[in-house]
Amino acid sequence: MEEINGFYDDDGNKVNFNLISKPTLCAGCKKNNDSNEELLCNMTRFDQRNDPEFICHAFEAMLSAD
Repeated sequence: MEEINGFYDDDGNKVNFNLISKPTLCAGCKKNNDSNEELLCNMTRFDQRNDPEFICHAFEAMLSAD
C-alpha cells in the first residue's frame, strides 16, 4: 500500500524532519519549542539544509530573564 501523507521534496522523496540538523540560531529563538511554529521551522531548515549559511526571517530572539 502506498503512503500519500507527509511532506515530499521536489524529487518525490518523503522528507524525514528528524534527520535535519537544527542550526544554533534556532536554540536562541523563542519559537524553538512552539508546536504551532514547528512545521514552518522544519520546512525552513529543510530548504536551507545544504546552504553554507542558515538565514531565518522568522527568527525572534528569546528575552533574557534579567
